Amino acid sequence: LDQMLQAEKNEALKKALFRGDVSLIEDLLNSGISIETSFQFGWTPLMCAASVANSAVVRLLLDRGANACFEIGKYTVLMAACTAQTSEENILKTVELLLSRNADPNLTCRKQMTALMYAARKGYARVVALLVAHGSHINAQDENGYSALMWAAQHGHRSVILKLLELGADKDLQTKDEKTAADLAKINKHSEIFSLLSLAANHVQGRYHKTVEQEAICKFLTAVSDHRSHLLFYSSCSLFDDMEVFLHGLGLEHIRGLLKEQDLTLRELLIMKKDDLIKIGITNPGDQEKLLGAINELQVDEKRLEDFSEVLKLELSEDEFCKFLQKLNKECNRLIVPVQNMNNHFRKNSHKMVLQWAPTETYIELCKGLVCSVKKLEEEVAKLKDLV
Repeated sequence: LDQMLQAEKNEALKKALFRGDVSLIEDLLNSGISIETSFQFGWTPLMCAASVANSAVVRLLLDRGANACFEIGKYTVLMAACTAQTSEENILKTVELLLSRNADPNLTCRKQMTALMYAARKGYARVVALLVAHGSHINAQDENGYSALMWAAQHGHRSVILKLLELGADKDLQTKDEKTAADLAKINKHSEIFSLLSLAANHVQGRYHKTVEQEAICKFLTAVSDHRSHLLFYSSCSLFDDMEVFLHGLGLEHIRGLLKEQDLTLRELLIMKKDDLIKIGITNPGDQEKLLGAINELQVDEKRLEDFSEVLKLELSEDEFCKFLQKLNKECNRLIVPVQNMNNHFRKNSHKMVLQWAPTETYIELCKGLVCSVKKLEEEVAKLKDLV
């Protein structure tokens, strides 16, 4: 009879834990149920509460003497909290409580994964930051060589990647099958993250302002992947949509008004040199450095398009083809800017053109020729897209 009563109490406690019924849990504990009662699979009440990240219940259990370092099969209470399916705010509070009671963030499970890796895999950026602040080894690797950064890259968690880079994660670590975080992002078709990791440089990681710059650049490096080709393109549609977001990412919101006065687009800004910045009124050396740094990171190699005729003599690799498309798009973007400038000039000075210039038939014919050339280019690119 006593065993039946105890089993009923245990079942009632388990249900109360997952419901978050604090008062009932207190009553059951006061009735004599052990704080380290073992449920199915050997889980304790604290493990159950942590797995749903109920911080109020976790606090109660810890205050009643529950072991924050409990583990079953090398799976810890902290790991259970980091994989909870609830809001990150609840997980953050729960993890913070466990760490405050000396839960070890560097313990590993049977697969050599740490709590940090679990949090990164789930996409909890604030939890990741908290764990690192409490001494979690940021570049630890599991049995397959995966680090927290690699787990985040594989699952497409951009906010986690930015946080880990800021905190000093090494993007060049390799898995046992010699894949980097960028490789994993590319394989799993997280093209924006692949772009970010390709741009990131280890020697500037750990500096907050640099990571913010990477985030700004990342927002405008959207890679478009055809289902058949999986090749990366710079998308001009997303690349130049939002000047405000780009400037905010670089901490340059104060020059937005100046750029508006100049009627400049982001497309134009991103191909400027230092002299161009001075001409439009950006004279502060710090502002120039930030802009030029971002512009340089967005530049592809300066090799001319004509040089790619040599590539065609060889077997064309995926990387070479990708670079060719990137350079072609960049050259097209460069051609757009002077035409825009010319249009702006004529809009402001149309009276001079009418009074001083010769009849415009010749210019009209030349413009028609340009339109034809652009259409031919469009047709050829469309054919290329279909072929790949």
